[in-house]
Amino acid sequence: MFQFIHIVVTYSYDIGITHLIVFFAIVVFSIFKLRDKRLKKSKQELERIVEERTAALKHKEQEITDSIRYALRIQLSIIPTQQRVKSLLPKSMVYYRPKDIVSGDFYWVDRIEDEVLFAAVDCTGHGVPGAMMSVIGLKSLNQAVQDKQLSTPSDILRFLDIAVNDTLRQSYDPSAVKDGMDLALCNINYKTLLLQYAGAFNSLVLIRKNIATSYTVTNNRETFYGNDLLEIKSDKCPIGSNPDGVADIFTNHTVQLQKDDCVFIYTDGYADQFGGPNGKKLKYNKLKEVLIENSHLPMDEQYNALDKTFNAWRGNQEQVDDVLVIGVKI
Repeated sequence: MFQFIHIVVTYSYDIGITHLIVFFAIVVFSIFKLRDKRLKKSKQELERIVEERTAALKHKEQEITDSIRYALRIQLSIIPTQQRVKSLLPKSMVYYRPKDIVSGDFYWVDRIEDEVLFAAVDCTGHGVPGAMMSVIGLKSLNQAVQDKQLSTPSDILRFLDIAVNDTLRQSYDPSAVKDGMDLALCNINYKTLLLQYAGAFNSLVLIRKNIATSYTVTNNRETFYGNDLLEIKSDKCPIGSNPDGVADIFTNHTVQLQKDDCVFIYTDGYADQFGGPNGKKLKYNKLKEVLIENSHLPMDEQYNALDKTFNAWRGNQEQVDDVLVIGVKI
């Protein structure tokens, strides 16, 4: 009898433990299943949020890009057209390569009787800030020549210096931006072939066969590079940023040109481009060598040579700045 009771109790005990184990197994399984369901739901919710925000960012990016592209249309509408450049400077080329959609570099050309004026200008920064500065620069250059009838490059630079300073309120507003611009400005009289030049940080290059042996240097700003290139260095003061409101004084250089001379002005973007086998800057000497080597070619072919050299040097490197080179053949 006692043996039978012991067997029943033992058997009942074993059945209870088994039920308990099964119960806990079901509970644990249910917990994991519920957690997986919640994780799956959370993942789906997260993916939905990411998709929505990605779409919103793409939409916003497109809106910004569309605005900048419209700004480009405005900028191009006030920069001289290639037809205008060619009509005033028949044997010329403009190698113009903005870093972004809009540019802080710009070119300008105008005419007063027999004199054709042209400039290569580099505003502070690039992209939208530079483009906004370019509007100020273009407006001020047009005022100097069309309204004030100025034709001497150094006088135009003095006018531009104060115009930029006043437009940005740099003399009396402590919060005003200190931006400005560097440029090279030329005047060629096509009757007398007299070249006038003034520059703010941007130099001028004149290429003529054997110029180092045939040209007499008139000041310490004039230096030779090899036998065929004369460089006239600029004044080391920018346009704008005059806290005292007094315009800087710029030097006016004159050179008697000859047939087949090539005159070049440029901003710093070409020379500052990183690339080559060691990822270094191209530098001005390399630019001068390209200009000398191809100076006998028509201007369209010189443009192609500049473009080929720049692309080969840059390779896969990002373009670091706006690029502008203007060449005129006499």
